[in-house]
Amino acid sequence: MTTTAGDLRSAGKSAMYREPTRADLPDIQMIDGQAFRDQRYPFFVLRQLLEAHSYRSVVAVEPEANGEDKVVGYALTIGEGKRAWLISLAVSPERRGYGYGLGLLRRSVELCRERSDVDEVLLTVDPKNRAAYTLFRNFGFTLHEHDERYFGDDEPRDVLIYKLHRITPPVGIRENGYSGT
Repeated sequence: MTTTAGDLRSAGKSAMYREPTRADLPDIQMIDGQAFRDQRYPFFVLRQLLEAHSYRSVVAVEPEANGEDKVVGYALTIGEGKRAWLISLAVSPERRGYGYGLGLLRRSVELCRERSDVDEVLLTVDPKNRAAYTLFRNFGFTLHEHDERYFGDDEPRDVLIYKLHRITPPVGIRENGYSGT
């Protein structure tokens, strides 16, 4: 599925969001390395995570003159049952500040909301990463817990949570609006 974010523009180009493909992996790996350096995922891990969870993941792309899509960001979400984890979100350095992070976050949460079994989305963020922290908090994520050693010594992380609010029909009313009688 491809979504055009009408409110997001980048250098006159429309931002597109779609499910990642295997062909996107080299670009995703490059962006992951640029964003997370020593904590980047190895290629084989990215591949397996995306193959297992592509239906919850999304890439941001810009169309190029040759008709190809250029991946400029990605979000990887995993999970089963009531909880989903946004385990990685990154935008290429030259495209930061154009709204792609918000678009990726918005689409990731939409994908979780579309799954009737997911009630909450969690993520971890380095408390010193002010840009990411601000993005997540402004979107509606709240502090769930803080762990000084989340990824080991001197690797604190805040776990943030976003509750997917669902409207529950009153007793006796089905989701389609009709009563059970």
